[in-house]
Amino acid sequence: MADHAAAERHYRTALHGRVPGTYHRVRGLTLANIAKAATAQNRHEEAVGLWRESVDLMDGVASRPNRKELDTMRSALGLYVRRGIPGARELAQRAAAITTA
Repeated sequence: MADHAAAERHYRTALHGRVPGTYHRVRGLTLANIAKAATAQNRHEEAVGLWRESVDLMDGVASRPNRKELDTMRSALGLYVRRGIPGARELAQRAAAITTA
């Protein structure tokens, strides 16, 4: 059984250890992990907000891990769009644009 709350605490602690404005790739990936933990705890609107922050940091950073997270995010966002979660459609479009750039 996964402990998503503990994982979220761990990732948030790691995020606080990074100076804002630096390590964009790592901060973006960490925010994506927090979003996945929030999703697992059924906090979908919060997850969309966290993914939005993650995409802000990933935009313009070319890396295989970023690409993988964007694909994972887009998959989850497709479900969120169908459920009508606010902001999901716009974020999915933005993630798609970054992925194809």
